[in-house]
Amino acid sequence: MKLIALMIVACAFASVSIGAAQRTQSFDSDPGWTGVNNRVEVKQYPTVTQDFGYSKTNHVGGASVGEMGGMVTRAATPAFYGDNVGPLTLDHKLTASGTFAFTQTTGGAGVFVGFFQKDQPGASGRPIGSLGMDFDTEKGGGRLAVRLITAKNQSCGTFVTPYVPGKFRPTPIRADGTRYKWTLDYDPAGAGGRGRFTFTMQGDEPKPGSLVDASSPAIAKEEARIRFPDTTAFAVDLPEGFRQQGTTFTHFGMMNMMKPGGRLTLFLDDLKYQGRAQNFSSDPNWDGSGNRATYQASDVGGAHNFGYSDTNHAGGAKKGEIGGTFWRTDKWGYYADKIEPVTFDDRLEARGKVAMVVGGVDADMCFGWFRSAGEGEGEDRAPNRTGEFIGIKVGGPTRVGHMFLPTFTVNAKLRGLPDKGPVMRPGKACEWSLVYDPNANGGNGAITATLDGESVTHNLKPGQKRAAKDARLDHFGMFAIGPGGQIVKLFLDDITYTTGGAK
Repeated sequence: MKLIALMIVACAFASVSIGAAQRTQSFDSDPGWTGVNNRVEVKQYPTVTQDFGYSKTNHVGGASVGEMGGMVTRAATPAFYGDNVGPLTLDHKLTASGTFAFTQTTGGAGVFVGFFQKDQPGASGRPIGSLGMDFDTEKGGGRLAVRLITAKNQSCGTFVTPYVPGKFRPTPIRADGTRYKWTLDYDPAGAGGRGRFTFTMQGDEPKPGSLVDASSPAIAKEEARIRFPDTTAFAVDLPEGFRQQGTTFTHFGMMNMMKPGGRLTLFLDDLKYQGRAQNFSSDPNWDGSGNRATYQASDVGGAHNFGYSDTNHAGGAKKGEIGGTFWRTDKWGYYADKIEPVTFDDRLEARGKVAMVVGGVDADMCFGWFRSAGEGEGEDRAPNRTGEFIGIKVGGPTRVGHMFLPTFTVNAKLRGLPDKGPVMRPGKACEWSLVYDPNANGGNGAITATLDGESVTHNLKPGQKRAAKDARLDHFGMFAIGPGGQIVKLFLDDITYTTGGAK
């Protein structure tokens, strides 16, 4: 009888799930995690020259000598020249007008003109907290969009010049000194109180209809018809809630686009804004920062720079965290703790602190449990694209901003990601958690991500967990993803995460 009783007790214990171990990292010192392609060595950093501001010239053709502008280089470090008009918010009416002319452009250059927040984290691509004209150029000329980018880095706007991604991207704004007149007006009462901005532009060249001919595809003909130069007036209604995001503008003027790139030369004159007028007949002594400078760039496209960091962005009790600069590039890299493998049948939990310092346009990164390299794959194949991965993706379209999304990958064809989730605000430290429960959702499995109390759950579909039966996730950490794009600067601290093995 005693033997039978012992056997019953043993069986009872055998049926109890032992569970996986948890590990906590405070990063008060370097944890010595594995890094692959996370610190890309740059053979030569380019020289950046900014040379814009008040100019005693007359390229735009104003009534008197004197204008604003010069050479602007697209670079990660912000540079601006502008008049202090703040603080202005999206509860104020905003108005501006003037003339501009490009005298030289190169490929991959960009500049912003309009209302902006002078304090920028850098490397965001477009200025966070801005309303105005976003120019990008090629050797033959420029393109233009008008956009609002809120304090949460959410964007709305419209292309003014024709733009069909990958199919029709002309540069109708000439780089030969052609003069263009423009107006920009914002009404907080527009669109039923959501806010609306309107924009107009006219120029001597090119003539309407000159961007296409009879042999052009129908999509190009239609895009040319509804954009400049065929159309000269545009209106954008703000999405619900954009007005309430605490966006503040401190200055009116110009700022470089903040991603490494080319250079252009632009001049503006006869400006009118917020009841002020400026024809630059004399130096207005506007505020400037970095607009007259030459230096070696610190960021180069595709050069990941993340891992252990002696900083405190995420809000830990002491200095020390992990993170840095993640480029969206086909050459992925990671920084992670090697763990006992976990699977899609294990309950996985993680929590900690996070801060996204910068989130550029078309920029994403991931962290969580992943397999360092799938069978037959090289280190250039990111787990969120080819498998295997359970974790968080930070990213999203510009109209939404950078969302904090639960996601999984089994292979290149089997992946899951919700459409929406909590939105990260640049510079804000947050508490986060992540739970993958294989028994939730009727046994199909579910992943829940929480950011500062706001949660989103992604349910796996029937059969997806079974398809992942051979997956073995042997690392926990962070990695860069593709394809090509811009950068995210993100940091994590005080992390607790499932590591596999017995408790």
